[in-house]
Amino acid sequence: MQKSLSYLLAISLLTAIGLIAPIGSRAAEKKAPIEGAEKEKPSSRTPFHGKLNAVDKSAMTITLDGKERKRTILVTSQTRIAKAGKPATLEDALVGDEIGGQLVKNGDGKEEAVSLRLGPKPEEKPADKKEKTAKNAAK
Repeated sequence: MQKSLSYLLAISLLTAIGLIAPIGSRAAEKKAPIEGAEKEKPSSRTPFHGKLNAVDKSAMTITLDGKERKRTILVTSQTRIAKAGKPATLEDALVGDEIGGQLVKNGDGKEEAVSLRLGPKPEEKPADKKEKTAKNAAK
């Protein structure tokens, strides 16, 4: 009888441990956020466009006159720059050019260009327009 009681107690203890262990591991996964972790998350991309008002090549910034306001955008080594559909550099930017692209807010809250188009938006070829129209009609 004592053996049966010991056996039953051992099984109960192992069962309890088996049920509690997953709860403890879930709690360990839900650790408090690390300070500064929010700054590392990139925010969603936002389109921009306007006339190029100024280029500061030493600070790697551009200023544009938008519909709403003037804004200064940081250009990094990761920014994809294109002019007339071909790769370009910040050196190719001319004040007065129409520009556009996408940006994100970095950890400091500054606007940082992900992509930058110098010059007017390239017009679509007629064949491309027909394909898009056909795809949209199919949907």
